This record gives sequence, structure tokens and C-alpha cells, in this order.
Amino acid sequence: MSLEQWSYAGNVVAALAVVASLAFVGLQLWQNTRAVRANASQGHSQLYADINAHVIDSGEFARIWRLGLGDPGSLDADERTRFFAFASTVFRYYESSQVLWLQGQLDASHWHMITQQAADFANQPGIQAWWQTRRHWHSVRFREWLEALPKASPAPIYDAPGVKTPARRRR
Repeated sequence: MSLEQWSYAGNVVAALAVVASLAFVGLQLWQNTRAVRANASQGHSQLYADINAHVIDSGEFARIWRLGLGDPGSLDADERTRFFAFASTVFRYYESSQVLWLQGQLDASHWHMITQQAADFANQPGIQAWWQTRRHWHSVRFREWLEALPKASPAPIYDAPGVKTPARRRR
């Protein structure tokens, strides 16, 4: 083989090595992206669980949240303050979800679930009242997204269909 042929063969091998390296880097990036999305979804789900712990761990707050969703006027001033503060937390969570989605850090199924939840809550009378007073606390992009969600008659979020909630005993 001549020196020119060796040079040509060397260039071919070098080109193949570059292509193989690029393929390897592409595979690593793809795996890294999947790992980032998985971690973001897991962390995001944990954040949602932490937010819900307030409702789960406190019967008093669960009552405030449930009543406030249906009729914030039925709450006294302190209860309404707690309801509005919690609604702000929940919708800040939804807004951060939107940011993560737009950055490609949440997978489609996770985003779909968040969209469905936000739509269900946004149709509640208490959330609509809160939104009228606090919508300016959110980005224009989030406001436009939330206000474009499907409108529906508000169905009670915490009532199971066909199951009558027993009356609470007074002490």
C-alpha cells in the first residue's frame, strides 16, 4: 500500500471514529434527557404530595379547602385567608409545572395530568373568586393558558359519584 492509500485509510478510520463518537454522545444526551425528565417528574410529584399533605393532615384545613372550593363566602376571614393562601400555592405549583413542561423537563403524560387537575380546580367557584383577585400574581403566559382551559360546570372534586357524604356528628 502506498503512503497516499495509508493516508486515505487513516482518514476513513478517523471519520468513522468521529461518527461513532457523535453517535455515542447523542445516545448519552438522549439518556441524560430521559433521566432529567424522570427526576423532574419524580420531584414534581413529591412536591404535589407535600402540598396535599396540608389537606390530608389537618381535618380543619380539609374542611376549609372543601368549603372554600364551593363557596368562599361561607368562610370567615381567617379561613378565607388560609383558603386563598393554599390556592396560591396550588396554582404556583401549576405555573412551575408549565415552566418545566415548556423547558422539556416534564413528560407528556405528567403534563396532561397537571392540565386536567388545573382545569378541574379552575372551574370551582372558590378558585374562580381567588383567581379574580390574584391572577396578576402569575405570568401572562400562565394566565393565558389557564384561562384557555375548557370551561365546565363545577363538579365537586372530593365527592365520589353516587356516594352520599355522611353528616358529621356535633360534639
